[in-house]
Amino acid sequence: MNRICQLAQLILDFYREEPQQLRQLELLRNCQVFRRWGVLYIRCPNQKTAAAMAYAGLAIAEPVARLRLAKKITVLNNNISVAAFPLDYSKINA
Repeated sequence: MNRICQLAQLILDFYREEPQQLRQLELLRNCQVFRRWGVLYIRCPNQKTAAAMAYAGLAIAEPVARLRLAKKITVLNNNISVAAFPLDYSKINA
């Protein structure tokens, strides 16, 4: 059984009433999401999933910034950084 981690579920729950955004982030269920030293890491099982998460970076950034979970988001594949997004809290509408 593939159990989704709490941080990934938190991001998906942020978009529970927006089906289009939720479909874009559906592959997040296959990734391992964890935080360390102000960075939210999304470790993807393959390159296709990592590319999809990099493409959905802005959709991931909004709930992370609003909930102040991290200062930066890094997408990983085979422990190699595929994409990194710094978060700017001043641009988030409250």
